[in-house]
Amino acid sequence: MLSDMASPYLTQGVWSEWLLLSFMIITGVIYWTLSKRLGFQVLYLTVLSLSFGFIITMYFPYLYTEEQLLPLTHPHIQASMTLFSFFIPLVKRRVEVMLCLFPPLVISVSYLFIQNTPVFSIVGGILIGGFISYMYYRSLDWMGAMPEPYLFAFSIILPLFLGGLIYPETGFLLLPGILLGAGTGVTLEQFKVRAKIKPGNMTAKLLSLLLGGFGLVMGYLIYSFGPFNFPFMTLVAGIFAGLWLTFFVPLLLLVTKVYEQQGKSREIF
Repeated sequence: MLSDMASPYLTQGVWSEWLLLSFMIITGVIYWTLSKRLGFQVLYLTVLSLSFGFIITMYFPYLYTEEQLLPLTHPHIQASMTLFSFFIPLVKRRVEVMLCLFPPLVISVSYLFIQNTPVFSIVGGILIGGFISYMYYRSLDWMGAMPEPYLFAFSIILPLFLGGLIYPETGFLLLPGILLGAGTGVTLEQFKVRAKIKPGNMTAKLLSLLLGGFGLVMGYLIYSFGPFNFPFMTLVAGIFAGLWLTFFVPLLLLVTKVYEQQGKSREIF
């Protein structure tokens, strides 16, 4: 289980762990059934936003009031806003935009009434989470011009830097572990596996969803109730979760011939 933060508003429990698990399954479904590129982007951005939320809470001073200290953001609300606002530029109709904003609204209201999270922290999480998605789209021009090997190297180096900042709270090393595993896994998948997603093949998509989702849930249950107490266990669990999402599931789908391989080889340079 993840350890508790010092802030009484950010305590970790079954609710927040299953929320993170649901984020990973949602992004995994996109990666396994729709677009590996889009799925990796939204997975990486969501976990990155969650990591930033905890770092902000750990290092930035709280707003002092006469009654209580208010954190600048709430990491889970911030990550949910980043995840679902990511899709707003990809939709066209107003109804679809509202559907993108509905899940963060529900999560925010839940934290407001269930955990008495301050409105100030909720608003901060919504603003910061939306800003992260906005800045991602603004940076697509220069990111698109960057060679792929540099992008992959950056996606692997960044988690190490975040892990150094989060290290005092070792329980939260799960997050940079997921980023490290995902960055490594998508690199291995692109150059070694290259599973081809079949458009319109609902059977293959359903099988990939069942396989990937079952693996994530079972991994969470084994990790939660297993006798694991050695140092940096959360980091190892995060790395394995990231590899499962981006590498092992496509590999299993390819081995079982649910998906076919796209091309015979690919050169890195």
